[in-house]
Amino acid sequence: TAEAARLTGDVDSLVKDSGGDLAALRRQLTDLEKQARKLAAGAPGLAGKLDQAVADIKALNDGAHKVATGMAQLHEGLGKATDGSAAIGEGVGKIGDGAHSLSGGMYKLVDGTGELAGGLHEGVDKIPDYDEQQRDARTEVMADPVRLANQSLHKAPNYGTGFAPYFIPLSLWVGAMVAYMLIAPLNKRALAAGASPWRIALAGWLPVAGLGAAQVGALMSVLHFGLGLEMAHPALTIGFLMLVTGCFAAIVQWLNAKFGAAGRILVLAVLMLQLTSAGGTYPVQTSPGFFNAIHPYLPMSYIVESLRHLISGGPLTAVWQGCGVLLAFTVGALALTALAARGKQVWTMDRLHPELSL
Repeated sequence: TAEAARLTGDVDSLVKDSGGDLAALRRQLTDLEKQARKLAAGAPGLAGKLDQAVADIKALNDGAHKVATGMAQLHEGLGKATDGSAAIGEGVGKIGDGAHSLSGGMYKLVDGTGELAGGLHEGVDKIPDYDEQQRDARTEVMADPVRLANQSLHKAPNYGTGFAPYFIPLSLWVGAMVAYMLIAPLNKRALAAGASPWRIALAGWLPVAGLGAAQVGALMSVLHFGLGLEMAHPALTIGFLMLVTGCFAAIVQWLNAKFGAAGRILVLAVLMLQLTSAGGTYPVQTSPGFFNAIHPYLPMSYIVESLRHLISGGPLTAVWQGCGVLLAFTVGALALTALAARGKQVWTMDRLHPELSL
């Protein structure tokens, strides 16, 4: 009843407000009903829209925070930009100072260029005007600035003359070697008769020395008259070669007398050592150390050097030194042969029945 009375009161108020126009009231109620129905129709989707609105508000809030952070970074960057602007301003000031310095340097460069141009003009006037021959001479100097200056004191006229001091003693050694293949170094009859060892040694040496002297005469005749060998000291050359053949005969005689058949092999070995250490083809300094070491102790070294002076010219000091060395080798070899002869005067079973016979 109370509720009905309240509703009656509301209706009465509504009628009074409408001025008693029920038709107008009806229209208003109809509009209200339509709005209510539309609200009722949209009510189910309103909750989803509210959730979307809440999500959008949260995203908006996150974006606002990011904007705030970016604003802080922007503020910090603006501070650094301010410092950079100050540094740029300072650099621009230095550039200005450098530009002023560059301007002064440009004036100096212009002055220097003028001086260089003047100097070049003066230099052009001072350049010598060489002719073709002078240009060729200077070109050769530039291409080969260092040239060996040599001087031949006693030049050999040809290749054969330069090699003659090497091959002449070689032929005399071979002559002595072949002679003792035919002639016994010690006379067996004199050994058996008990003759003096020196007499036995000289008896075996003199025939070969005589043959060597004849070989020297024949050899030098062929070289001089047949091949045109010219000697600076002909007489001294022949006399020196006589001493050479006597020395070689004494050495070969001792090797054969002392070592028998093996001595012939030793004769060849000594010849090879002399040929490689005498320096007849190339300076001995270019040879291995072994041949440099034995060079002063073999007779052919002194013979080659002496013959160079006797044939091509030069001081005779080396010749007199060579003569002394050859005399010492000759006397020493004859003494050793005499000792070998004295030893062979005692007959042993090895001598009666030798193990090797050539």
